[in-house]
Amino acid sequence: MRKGAVLLFLLFSCAAKQEQVKTQWQYHYDLGMSSYMAKNYSEAIANFFRASQIAPGEPKVWNALGLAYMEVQEYAKAENAFLKALQVDKSYTEAKLNLGILHYRQGQYEKSMRILGEVIQDDAFPQKHMAFYYLGRVNQAVGNNREYINNLRRATAYNPMFLDAQLELAQALENEGEYSQARAVYVSLMNNGIMNTTVDLNMARLEYKMGNYQSAKNYIKRVLEDRQTTPQLKAQAYDLLSQVLIAEQTRIIQPRVEVERPTQPVKVQEPQNPPKEPPPQETSKVRTYRIQLGAFSSANFAKGWRDKLEKELNLRDLTVVESSGVFKVLYGSFATREDALKELTRLKSLNLYGFVVQE
Repeated sequence: MRKGAVLLFLLFSCAAKQEQVKTQWQYHYDLGMSSYMAKNYSEAIANFFRASQIAPGEPKVWNALGLAYMEVQEYAKAENAFLKALQVDKSYTEAKLNLGILHYRQGQYEKSMRILGEVIQDDAFPQKHMAFYYLGRVNQAVGNNREYINNLRRATAYNPMFLDAQLELAQALENEGEYSQARAVYVSLMNNGIMNTTVDLNMARLEYKMGNYQSAKNYIKRVLEDRQTTPQLKAQAYDLLSQVLIAEQTRIIQPRVEVERPTQPVKVQEPQNPPKEPPPQETSKVRTYRIQLGAFSSANFAKGWRDKLEKELNLRDLTVVESSGVFKVLYGSFATREDALKELTRLKSLNLYGFVVQE
């Protein structure tokens, strides 16, 4: 009985000690995260370092320490911390992503491309959109603008609510002169309820460049009437309004050109068989709204998700659409955004989340 009691005591003591160690490193880790979010990187590093000494086998502690070092540009220490996280757990993809971002910041673009390329192969990683985003940034840095745009498209396909990537994509398309596509990005944001003065001002600028002056003025009005508009944005809006009004007046008041009338009437011979007028072309395309329920790098994964939704939730009208190497699962076809949002609310009650997209 004594041996059993001693053994039981040792087991409880060991468990209590392990729990105490966990409590200690978790305490310093939580303090570090609080300081990190407050941008107090000195305190963050101090607490993450203490946590790493108490629990060197915790990859998320090393990863957090690497992030804090990266913010203060201690790049060598940051790299060492990320590598230690991966030594502890080779499958800790978050540390690999941050290592790729670190190499991008250092201008080591080949290393960054290689590591980020490995990250996007991990379909279990929930932040794949960040990998595509920084892969786009790397391509931009080396002058490959087309791949920059393609990777931004992939980032926004995986996470349509990734606002920074959406705004960057729209700006990149605008810089390339692809105004309609840039406009479609902002429309997609507004369809998902993201409406702010920055989006309105960007839409106004695009409408102006496309010659849609009345629409441009409407967006500018929204910017100027919004109480949240900063003085800087208001100044930009007034400057753009001046450009719109000048362009509008130039279109209305065309210069008059005097044409000399001929002294002799000119006879125009009518053709015996005048050509038939071509049928009028359709000028407008009916737009529909759909709900994106998933995005995958593999067609098989996308089809598997579609089949699961059909079987378990009895959803119909599900299609898999490929765009820029990303396979999207789209659901439904709605005439208005309001109808799509209503159905999206119903899906959320089934713990199924998605985004409204316009076609």
